[in-house]
Amino acid sequence: MKFTYHRGTQILEFAFLLPFFLLIIFLIIDFGFLVYNKAIITNASREAARRSTVLTATPWSAATVAAVACNFARNSLISTRSGTRTTTCSGTADPVIVVLNPNGNVPPNFNDPITVQITYVYSGFLTSTTTLLLRVNPWTLIASTRMNHE
Repeated sequence: MKFTYHRGTQILEFAFLLPFFLLIIFLIIDFGFLVYNKAIITNASREAARRSTVLTATPWSAATVAAVACNFARNSLISTRSGTRTTTCSGTADPVIVVLNPNGNVPPNFNDPITVQITYVYSGFLTSTTTLLLRVNPWTLIASTRMNHE
């Protein structure tokens, strides 16, 4: 016996479940961008800390160390965040880079610890929407690297 009133139920179930499947897929992609950006700022802090510890012909300054981290992070970060982006990482959509030297901005002494900390507020496709709807703070990614001056 053939029932004709069951025709079309598969397409109706698919139509009901499609938004949830798309939401899950976009959340997976957004989480992948979040992990990628965390890796980028971690590597940027490592590169800048390494630059700050190695003795070079150019004089040491916190600005040159921050510029190394800025160049590494600025060219690789993925974000949909609105705001200004500058070449010196001083815009509203740029990461915040802090170089900590126990001597201040003067060249560090041998074996002085130098810390490079990068803070980046991540705004993705769905995470920015959910933070607005749920009224929670955006995701803040922090990477810090500490090396001793050689």
